[in-house]
Amino acid sequence: MEEHNLTTHLKSIEELDIEWVQLIMEALDLGIDKEEIRSFLQGKQVV
Repeated sequence: MEEHNLTTHLKSIEELDIEWVQLIMEALDLGIDKEEIRSFLQGKQVV
């Protein structure tokens, strides 16, 4: 991977990680516990 592509790729991963953390925090704020979140995520297939 070229340096620019690697930087872009890493930035995309960082943004995705931040988005996931925000989504999980929102779920917790709504009263969904971590076991419910984990169960939901395990039921989903990532493409």
